[in-house]
Amino acid sequence: MSVHRGGSATRDSAKPVSGVPKPMQPVMLPAQITVDEPPEPRRIRRPPDLMRLLFETGLIAVVLLLAVPGASTTTGLETDIHNSITLAPQLFLSTITLLTNIATAVIPVGLAIERLYRHEGRRVADGVIAAAIAYLGTSLLNLWIDSNTSPDWLSEVLTRHLASSTTTPLHVYIATVIAFLTIIGFGDRPALQTFTWSCVLTYAVATLINGNSALVGLMVTFLFGRTVAFGWRYARGVVNARPTGYDVVTSLFDAGLEPVACRWIGETEDTRRYEADTHDGRLLDVTVLDRDRQAVGLVYRLYRRIRLRGPAQRRNLLSLRRAVDQEALMSYALRDAGIRTPRLVAVRELSADAAVLAYERVEGRSLEKLTPDELTDELLTRIWQLQQQMQLHQVAHRRFALDSLLVDRDGQVWLLDLRNGEIAASALQTRLDTAELMATLALRYGPERTVRIGAQVLGADAMGAALPMLQPVVLTRTTRTAVRKSKDLLQRIREQILAYQPQATWVAEPVKLERLRPRTLLTVAAGLVAAYLVLYQLASSNLSLSKILATASPWWAMVAVFASVMTYVAAGMVLTGFIPERLPVVRNFLVQVAAGFVSIVAPAAVGGVALNTRYLQKQGIGTGPAVSAVGASQAVGFIMHIALIAAFSFIANTGTGGHSFAPSTVVIAILLAIGVIAMVTIGVKPLRKYAVARLKPFFEGTLPRLLDVAQNPRKLSIGLGGTILLSLMNALCLWASVLTISPHANISYATTAVVFLTAQAIGSVIPVPSGIGTVELAMAGALTSIGGLPALVGTPAVFIFRLLRTYLPVIPGYFAFTHLQRKGAL
Repeated sequence: MSVHRGGSATRDSAKPVSGVPKPMQPVMLPAQITVDEPPEPRRIRRPPDLMRLLFETGLIAVVLLLAVPGASTTTGLETDIHNSITLAPQLFLSTITLLTNIATAVIPVGLAIERLYRHEGRRVADGVIAAAIAYLGTSLLNLWIDSNTSPDWLSEVLTRHLASSTTTPLHVYIATVIAFLTIIGFGDRPALQTFTWSCVLTYAVATLINGNSALVGLMVTFLFGRTVAFGWRYARGVVNARPTGYDVVTSLFDAGLEPVACRWIGETEDTRRYEADTHDGRLLDVTVLDRDRQAVGLVYRLYRRIRLRGPAQRRNLLSLRRAVDQEALMSYALRDAGIRTPRLVAVRELSADAAVLAYERVEGRSLEKLTPDELTDELLTRIWQLQQQMQLHQVAHRRFALDSLLVDRDGQVWLLDLRNGEIAASALQTRLDTAELMATLALRYGPERTVRIGAQVLGADAMGAALPMLQPVVLTRTTRTAVRKSKDLLQRIREQILAYQPQATWVAEPVKLERLRPRTLLTVAAGLVAAYLVLYQLASSNLSLSKILATASPWWAMVAVFASVMTYVAAGMVLTGFIPERLPVVRNFLVQVAAGFVSIVAPAAVGGVALNTRYLQKQGIGTGPAVSAVGASQAVGFIMHIALIAAFSFIANTGTGGHSFAPSTVVIAILLAIGVIAMVTIGVKPLRKYAVARLKPFFEGTLPRLLDVAQNPRKLSIGLGGTILLSLMNALCLWASVLTISPHANISYATTAVVFLTAQAIGSVIPVPSGIGTVELAMAGALTSIGGLPALVGTPAVFIFRLLRTYLPVIPGYFAFTHLQRKGAL
């Protein structure tokens, strides 16, 4: 048999391939079979090893970060474990310790001997090297942590202070054993694996009981040992055990297909592809699925799994068996339904980590490779008829991309790439298919032809039912990228559907297919960072909640609550002042309370704008005047914001009680920052277009609205008064929060106002809902740098302020929001 891998070689006989399941009788191949494929390296770097390396490294960082504010908790837990275990009989504890010591020494040696017996000396050598690196690394880290050059907090969380000494930060022996075991592995013996890791865990607990290690130090030791192992394995690579062309030929012979030639034709994200000529003249398309290729893009698929709801998800993350079963089942189901798809002639397992699927070749070209002249209405009709057949048999493809549709020489449409398909698909899944097929076909045919012929085949009702699913999130990555390049393609498809079925407007709102939006993930991350920083400041200052409550001033706390309530009154005045029409006072107040709930899930200042606009529309005010009124209030608010920063900067600098700083520096810095942002936005075309699209609806009618307001002194005074009062009450709330923590704090109201106005500007620029995280950091830093307050006062004060102005108002805001919805006011 001739094997060509960048050259040529000869293999005379067919011997069983390592890693391939052995058949009952050895498969004997003919003497000459051509296998043409690029040369394979002896060692490869596996993507799963890199991902595990990054994951373990991230876990080390998370453990250390959480250990800093939780140092007292871990110390108490260590003490509780020690006190509870010492109640057990000493003979029992000594026996357990002895047995685990023996097990953790004998099992690694036994595994190494077994690997050597199986002629896997290189793996044993890799295990020894990884163990040596772990031993050396932990020893050097221990020396560094115990030295004067390391941060004090690192030694504090990794060590345990005893009566006469301090424990070692990292346990050298445990790290060495874990690195060795991770490289050696346990084969297919889960019972031995469970027993071994149980022994290691028991040994670690014994060292904790005996006072030889700290809890956090043991956790970091375990993670460090695995990090070293995965890092070495990725840097060194593993012996290449991927199936080769010879393995593919062997499996095809095992299936009775008698190949005479096999050629490698490329790789996709998760597969390798071959084509094979058989003895009876057939040409086969062969797909090899292996776990290494499936790991490519795992992070993206995991992100999609977290972000999307169940029906919008496509397939398992790393289940090779599930992928093979799903593709084979889809192939059989489609052919049984009379839908054209290449015939699956063989499915074979190559090893525990690889499988092969062989299809009969269908000569044709994918939809993306057809010329414009070949994109006829007849072909488009056939494509939609294919989708009609799939709906009839409740089968969903779930990846209707341009390369998934093959057109043969007779103009017939064939369906490819079946791994994501679903049998007994729900109505929602078939609508998702229809929506994705619409977007895919519109890329080649245009929205008008696509929707027109789709409505003729599926019916206008089916097209209208798919309208809410027409979202970028349901599209495949390639289709989504192409749609973004085609301006307003999805919107034009929606308009065409509504032209055929105007009554579909009631379902035109997109269905919620996302479990978590990127904005929500950003909010959660920012909130966690802010909470961690608060806890860190409290832990580092030894300031507990009980101490804060014991020294807090209840009178200043009442002032802070009063100021927080008054902000909603001021916001209602702002809205009333820029609307010529009369608005109900109570309902106007409730809308501002409801905005506190909406703003928590929208970028700062955006949620309230949308809610107020919707409220004005429900009050019978036209969309144009409503948007103009809200835009005018935003424009005036921005101008007053800058003016108040300048005014309070001057007052704070000339006052006698405030912390002295140069007002010109603050004002100039803010103005320069605004100027730089404006210049970058104007200079960069995508940013300019985005800003115009976002701001135009709010500000295109602002000037006429301001002129109308200026002609009514009463309305003007209410609008301007509310704008100023809103900032004053927010600043008062922050100032009262500071004085609640420290009634004798040396900070003036004017200085606090500058701090609030500056932090609010930062929170509005960064698109995080309610400025979560960013505002906390900005305010705490400004109170320290500008206000001169210590962190143990500024951090809790900011926490109280945000609690009163952002987090607690969510509760009454929710009830106000639902009440206004029931009353038809929103």
